[in-house]
Amino acid sequence: MPMLEVFYSGNRPPDRAQKQTFATEASAVFQRVIGTPPGRLQLMIQIVSHENTLAVIDLDRSDGDTMADPDRQ
Repeated sequence: MPMLEVFYSGNRPPDRAQKQTFATEASAVFQRVIGTPPGRLQLMIQIVSHENTLAVIDLDRSDGDTMADPDRQ
């Protein structure tokens, strides 16, 4: 049974209608591309807080360190 795991981070978590729309579209893609029968796709949406995303990585640091660590000099 195929499984699709989605990680989402944004200002607001997606509402029920957005999740349903995504699930419908994902199911259609899986059915079309790999022949997954309707209702067989397992879908899991994980909400990730902003501080646990690339948004906290400082890509402009000149010392080559890409992790934003305020305690490190």
